[in-house]
Amino acid sequence: MDIVLILLVVAIIVVGIFFKDFKSVVYFLGIIEIFFRIIHKVASLLGISDFSYFVDKYIPGSLEGIIDTYSSGILNTVFVWILVLLFVYFEWYLIRYWVKKKK
Repeated sequence: MDIVLILLVVAIIVVGIFFKDFKSVVYFLGIIEIFFRIIHKVASLLGISDFSYFVDKYIPGSLEGIIDTYSSGILNTVFVWILVLLFVYFEWYLIRYWVKKKK
């Protein structure tokens, strides 16, 4: 599962360089988190054992799951708090967009 961490870090760097905007990285992390959760929910609802096994083995359940897999202790706590702050920014961007859309 080391490939997941490498792909995630590379994807974050590529999004940051390509869009040159912190907001884009925050949106990307939100999209990835929602994608992981949707895939796991679909796997559990379908009830196909081979598909569920594949999803459980190769696709992380969330970004926090990736952090928990590759860190521990104080470093884990710091990374989880950074992730929480990024989700707060994501929520703020979504609410701001929604309010602007309503006007």
